[in-house]
Amino acid sequence: MNTASKLRNVCLFGASPDTGNRGVTALCHSALWHLNSRDVERVTVFDHGVGLRHDTVDFGERRVPIQRCGAVHSRRYHRPECLWNIRVATWARGGFNPAAQAIRQADAVLDVSAGDSFTDLYGPRRFQTIVLPKLIALDAGRPLVLLPQTYGPFQSEQASETASRIVRRATMAWARDTDGFTALQKLLGSHFDPLRHRCGVDMAFALPAIMPAKLPAQLVNWFSPVERTQREVIGFNISGLIYNQPQSAVQQFGLQANYCELVLTFLNWLLQTTNVRIVLVPHVMAPKGNPESDYDACCQVLSQLPPEYRERVAICSPDDSPSELKWVIAQTKWFAGTRMHSTIAALSSGVPTASASYSLKTRGVYESCGHAHQVFELRHLQTDEMLHALQASFLRRNADRQLLSNRIPDVVQRARQQLDDIVDFVAPASACRKGA
Repeated sequence: MNTASKLRNVCLFGASPDTGNRGVTALCHSALWHLNSRDVERVTVFDHGVGLRHDTVDFGERRVPIQRCGAVHSRRYHRPECLWNIRVATWARGGFNPAAQAIRQADAVLDVSAGDSFTDLYGPRRFQTIVLPKLIALDAGRPLVLLPQTYGPFQSEQASETASRIVRRATMAWARDTDGFTALQKLLGSHFDPLRHRCGVDMAFALPAIMPAKLPAQLVNWFSPVERTQREVIGFNISGLIYNQPQSAVQQFGLQANYCELVLTFLNWLLQTTNVRIVLVPHVMAPKGNPESDYDACCQVLSQLPPEYRERVAICSPDDSPSELKWVIAQTKWFAGTRMHSTIAALSSGVPTASASYSLKTRGVYESCGHAHQVFELRHLQTDEMLHALQASFLRRNADRQLLSNRIPDVVQRARQQLDDIVDFVAPASACRKGA
């Protein structure tokens, strides 16, 4: 790419690294890794903090410098981090607002909506939180790129119309699976342009795997060459959102299966009928006592397993980064999870993977890998049916490993190529706008 059409300064919304959700952070880190490889000089990541701060993201020996800037949906309109304050400042050509200045100076604004949050299902306030950064970028006249994500569903006509206006004005809009692409095309109507509107894959497929800086001695032993040949290690993700408040989860998601019973029964079956070791992989790290905490759920499960089996069960550190968790997952011979990005870490590593799912979004991602037969719906199956499905998935892990080995390299390459395509498409557009 020539110098005149090179991206030098980029803003990133919708992938805040300070949520505790390693899936959202994985989207952030995937984008940062690739932008750094394309020599983007400055990336401003919008988060929930205060003011403008300098930071680095560590990928093993590679350290990627970033700017972090607060941008939140708040009624404290006087605060520079308030999205409405940022929007007004943008109209005033940045003013004294650091976020507005960063946006107006950017070659492009990238927005991933946390992967699956460009919808009004979570209420009008959450929808505004997702929509406002996109409107701010468009108001500033910056090229807006909607990174691979889900579109909808939309319950209100007003939300659908707002989304439609945004995707039509965006420089590029990508979906992360075929279902999302169909929804995107519907929003675009006659404005659909195959050059600007694409079907891709979830960006986390391109996330690098990095060995944890502080791998527990127990896992060092389990993953040693000698031990790996004697005993398989399998991975298991438990969603704290469902496990910690089961009755609330049933009402919220319409679950048919008893998730707590399923988890304990399945893990006991593995421990009693096989000699595998199990690593529990939390993927949402919330403060202790928070019902979202996967780590709390893992600790609770471990305490309920028979004492004679507990030495065969380990829990990943809550401090591990998405790349470090992916490295651990990649060492396993089979994986099952409820948090979708924990399963993407496994799939992208070629690990046969089952999903105990409660969301429509999961099937589309699995279909991109030819692995949709391993999505089992907690909303549609009873507990015993889910149990049998997970058992069957574990027993056919070798066959599924071969299936994935034929598909995953292409999916990972697509995840990398789509980011190249975005940079190559947007850089000339940004150069033209600056020269106008």
